[in-house]
Amino acid sequence: MRGYYILAAFFGLFVANAVVIGGRVAYDVTVQIDSPWDTASPALALPLSLAGWLVVTGFAGAVAGYVVTEVTDNRTIGRMRGRSNARRIALIPLLDRLQYSRHGFEVPHYFGIRFVLRHQGDWKLAQDHWEIVVERFLNVGESDRGRGPRQAMWQAVLEASYVLDGMSGKCPVCEKLAGKDGNSGAHA
Repeated sequence: MRGYYILAAFFGLFVANAVVIGGRVAYDVTVQIDSPWDTASPALALPLSLAGWLVVTGFAGAVAGYVVTEVTDNRTIGRMRGRSNARRIALIPLLDRLQYSRHGFEVPHYFGIRFVLRHQGDWKLAQDHWEIVVERFLNVGESDRGRGPRQAMWQAVLEASYVLDGMSGKCPVCEKLAGKDGNSGAHA
């Protein structure tokens, strides 16, 4: 919210300079094309020049930070059943992110933490099993991908989370692995 106040102050300073020294000159001073000392009112243009330098570089840094965060969070890092610590498919949300309200997916309340508790609190194992289940839902809904990858992922996460939430304490991946090993209730 504070960013809006800073942006409003910057806009006000820009408008004041545009009225006194002209819009084109105010723009040139803001983006460091012209020196504030070469204007009709250097005392007014100097704060605009400094503000332009701070706001433009701050905005560029914020955008770069957001992009880097999104890319690293959504990178295909592929966790192939214990062989590596990477994720299988990009964009499958991390369980620890699903426990907060601003993750952009529709999931049952406290789904992420409840699914981890089914795995005795082992976040890595739970994340691995979560990705296996979401991947299956993506593969089943492959014919419905005409809406785009984000919508397909949103739909797969929605369906997978509600199906898993309704299984009351069971994990289908754990059960399948337990069936292969002959140990009921064993976790990989």
